[in-house]
Amino acid sequence: MSAAGGEPGVGHGAPAGPDEPVGDPGAATGVEEPRRRADRATRGGLAALLCLEAFVVLLVPRAIAQTSHGLTLTTTLLLVGLAVLLVACAFVLRRPWGIGVGSALQLLVVATVVLIPSLAVVVVIFLLLWLYLLRTRRQLLDTPSGWRMLIS
Repeated sequence: MSAAGGEPGVGHGAPAGPDEPVGDPGAATGVEEPRRRADRATRGGLAALLCLEAFVVLLVPRAIAQTSHGLTLTTTLLLVGLAVLLVACAFVLRRPWGIGVGSALQLLVVATVVLIPSLAVVVVIFLLLWLYLLRTRRQLLDTPSGWRMLIS
């Protein structure tokens, strides 16, 4: 058979061995490629959201300094530490457990509303965006729902 006839190994530089798949070499990864791309895209979206959230959290001290309570050292350290954690978490989102860490960090951000009430509107917006991206990821990748969604 010729290369146009579909013989494996012909035109690829070497004949097909016993361990090589018969047929189109891209067929085995053809189904997994869109899934892998969707996984990377959703993880990238989540990472971008965490970085944007860190940037917004760093803008909060400027607004707090103008209030009657002013800006304390504790509040400043809390906000800067939270921003550093958000950016660090954006880097570990490529790991299987990264989404779980990011979700736990979102809960930590929600808990800071008790100490810094002016952060409430921002926290609600970012929490809704985080949940939307998790739901979109679940729909695209058919990941399990519930807590298992966080470790896939």
